[in-house]
Amino acid sequence: MAATTYKWLPHLEGAVPTAGQGKRISTYTVALEGWRRGIATKFYSEFDEENKLKVRYCLSYGGREHHFELSKGDKVTKEAFHICDDKDLTKKVLAKAGVPVPRGEKFGGNVSDEEILRYAAELGFPLVLKPVSANGGKGVFANVRDMQVLKEALPYVRSELGYKEVIIETHVPGDKEYRIIVLEDRVLGAMHRIPANVVGDGVHTIRELIYQKNDFRKKNPHLTSRLIKIDKEVLYMIKEAGYQLDEVLEQDKRLFLRVQSNLSNGGDSVDVTHKLTPEMRHIAIEATKAVPGLAHSGVDLIIDEEERSGVVIEVNSRPGLGGHLFPMEGKARDFAKEFIDFYFPETVENDRSSLYFNFDSILEPIKSRSATTVELPVPPLGTLKGRRFVISGTIEMNGFKKFVKRQALQNNLQGYVKAGGGAEDDEAVIVVVGENYADIQNFKDECLEELKDSQGISIEESEWKKPVKMGFEALSKGKSKSKKDLEKEVNQLVRDKERLEKELNKMKQSNSWKITSPVRLILDAVKKIVRLKR
Repeated sequence: MAATTYKWLPHLEGAVPTAGQGKRISTYTVALEGWRRGIATKFYSEFDEENKLKVRYCLSYGGREHHFELSKGDKVTKEAFHICDDKDLTKKVLAKAGVPVPRGEKFGGNVSDEEILRYAAELGFPLVLKPVSANGGKGVFANVRDMQVLKEALPYVRSELGYKEVIIETHVPGDKEYRIIVLEDRVLGAMHRIPANVVGDGVHTIRELIYQKNDFRKKNPHLTSRLIKIDKEVLYMIKEAGYQLDEVLEQDKRLFLRVQSNLSNGGDSVDVTHKLTPEMRHIAIEATKAVPGLAHSGVDLIIDEEERSGVVIEVNSRPGLGGHLFPMEGKARDFAKEFIDFYFPETVENDRSSLYFNFDSILEPIKSRSATTVELPVPPLGTLKGRRFVISGTIEMNGFKKFVKRQALQNNLQGYVKAGGGAEDDEAVIVVVGENYADIQNFKDECLEELKDSQGISIEESEWKKPVKMGFEALSKGKSKSKKDLEKEVNQLVRDKERLEKELNKMKQSNSWKITSPVRLILDAVKKIVRLKR
């Protein structure tokens, strides 16, 4: 796993609950940063045009109030959102401002495939075919080099996938795409997304490397549910690279498992801020300025490394921050802090609380529609003091945990008590944080001192500096998997492998295999280019 190193931002370590992970990572981390500074924070429900419930949040401080949707605050106007939501309109606005963009046109659902193909022939190959409204790279065919491939890809996107409105544009040379975050006239940083992959160690099989990579991703709050699934595409990519799923991959060999770089399909986010040139930064800033009312954005550039420049292919009014906060490789960037600094500059010097809130319990009444608004209590401000106690010896755990929780709450302390890592009921761990050491000492005197005199009981005390959830919890000890459970999982994985291989063979005989032939043709072309470069 040498290629996937990661260092936590200390104030976010263990501070992102389940409900704040994945797609809600921007919402949670921006709201958390504001709340920790003493900014009044509330979440509320809103319904879109299709009557689907959406969670929004509002931050208030010093008589000012700002509303947010994911990472987009209300300093981004409705006009800016509308422009960024339409890829073709975005391109026209940028081109008018002199920002480099690919040449091309948008085609509505009433335009025939034949008319689109005629335009493509006039524009010239290689081309890019993409839907107007799709997200996450779905339905995008890049570097289409001839008419036959386009003839097969076009009906697949418009009829099979249902994206009637499409864009045909020139393919921009460059094998890397950067997402650059811009805040007014300042670049905060950049991320490069690479397709799902594993790196060999000369010991483990490709299947085992995928499992290891997924275990690593589960620890990343942005990627906990975005795992690499061993599906038809993955099996195809492995086979095309000349390997088998259960074959050992050579030391330091990187094997790509997908074509698209979407994080949702197992892709990796890599911080590349240090690789940005002045030209790239200038283009990203000018692209943001070109859209009226766009206070902050995520600008996607296709990078020409030889020219040290790039071409804008998309501008996002609500860019995801998770890949920057929690990259798989490189330095983590605290953009949540930057956004709160921007909206509430008077709080920059405020001390940041080390507490975090239970997002799951906040969302539950909104999602169940039992409440339309949930306002958070203001946390204790300033630097909190914390201690960790490990109690070893035979303990009646249920009664002990209730007693500890009662004493902690009486002393205005936050934290938790749980069974430790030893045998059952022979170790307990207590973490408490408060505004001063006097409260912790009172808790210690009332709760732990008498244990010292008990036979066979020992107490180890140390300082605690990591984040703690607001409130006090008595946690249950998680159970480890038995050997029998692990054997069941292995047997199930073997059955899954056999099923997927049968599906792959069946797929090759189906019409869908013919429909997706453009993907394989593009892959072949890419492999030829790679071989020529070598």
